[in-house]
Amino acid sequence: MKTEYQVRPVTRYIVTRYALDGASEGGAQGASSVAVGEFDNGQQADLVADALVAKDQADGIESSRSRHGLSLGEVISGQRLSTPMVDGYGVSRKGV
Repeated sequence: MKTEYQVRPVTRYIVTRYALDGASEGGAQGASSVAVGEFDNGQQADLVADALVAKDQADGIESSRSRHGLSLGEVISGQRLSTPMVDGYGVSRKGV
């Protein structure tokens, strides 16, 4: 199994869990998505997504996260704001 948590702004910020299951005996591979939560701002959503990635990794699940879109502040300033992020190897790094 492999998971990815995505953070996307939609008036509010929604954290979604995307899961890709291993191939079955017939070779087919399954996938699913579930909205985990909706948040007032991107910082809250980022913290939740990072915590979910850390939990999955602690449970032995390959997991990562990504962030889509820009916040209102990023649009106004014209600059991408860096957010803390945990990569697929459990190493903290700056966001994309």
